Amino acid sequence: MAPLGMLGKGEVGEIVNLRAGGGCEHGHGRHHHAHGRENGKRLAEMGFSVGQTIEIIENSPGMPLLVRVHDSRVAIDRGVAMRIMVRRVAS
Repeated sequence: MAPLGMLGKGEVGEIVNLRAGGGCEHGHGRHHHAHGRENGKRLAEMGFSVGQTIEIIENSPGMPLLVRVHDSRVAIDRGVAMRIMVRRVAS
């Protein structure tokens, strides 16, 4: 198991855990739980769910990840990608 952000271009992973509730990036701890729910809901709306297969299209340092999920190309923030845990699968 590894964070989605650690996979390289062309690698495929199956989502095993979404840890999107990492808190508010602006340091306002009181918004921690609400912000986590918003992230999780947004990920679900984009097609990210446990058991879903994701292919890395582009993973360049300092840039958002470009992934294929549900036959769509989606760009996601690197911080969010590091909280999506995947199991590598044969592509």
